[in-house]
Amino acid sequence: MSLWILLAIMTAGATGGFLDSLAGMGFGALSGTVMMAAGISPAIAVATVNVAKVGSGIASGVSHWSFGNIRWQWVLPLGLPAVVAGVLAALALTHLPMQAVRVVVPVLLLVVGLLILRRFIYEPVLLPPIAGGSQGIEIMQRRPPWRALMDTLAGVSPRVRLGSIGFLGGLLNGFSGAFGPFTTSALVLQQGGHPRFAIGTANFVEVFVAASVSVTLLTQLSWAD
Repeated sequence: MSLWILLAIMTAGATGGFLDSLAGMGFGALSGTVMMAAGISPAIAVATVNVAKVGSGIASGVSHWSFGNIRWQWVLPLGLPAVVAGVLAALALTHLPMQAVRVVVPVLLLVVGLLILRRFIYEPVLLPPIAGGSQGIEIMQRRPPWRALMDTLAGVSPRVRLGSIGFLGGLLNGFSGAFGPFTTSALVLQQGGHPRFAIGTANFVEVFVAASVSVTLLTQLSWAD
């Protein structure tokens, strides 16, 4: 590994970690963007991001577990489709033509960046639960134009909603290394309740998704070598 690549990875980790600590998401999006801007191939960038997320995710998941931030009834319906989709996306990433990958992955990272911005511009503000309540108070500051589409999912089975969120989040993670921006925001919008449950559950599930994607990519890359 050249010094330039090592410095690029270290810079990506530092900047991604700073954003993740500041915003609660964005490690994969920013780290992957920095590494690809430095000339690292998308597959290696996504694999590196996911390997890093396994270690940090374990620490985060244990912390959320200890504070009771995980909704256990969400874990399997969300996690199983996310793992399957992440593996499928990782396999596709290593088999697509390099020209296509260099277009698809940056576009996905751009979409993730827009999701992060959307969270702070349009996201409902959820206040902590009041005495005697468990779900909290939701105050809508602005209503994005596509919110009506999200509202149509309100009548769908919770397991179907969770599976759909997990599958799409897993696909996004397998292609770009970003899981939280879409998954956490979708859980807050579709499942309701205090956002700490969405954040804690998504962080816990992300460990398994990142591990599956890492193993898949590293195995495929070693075979390619």
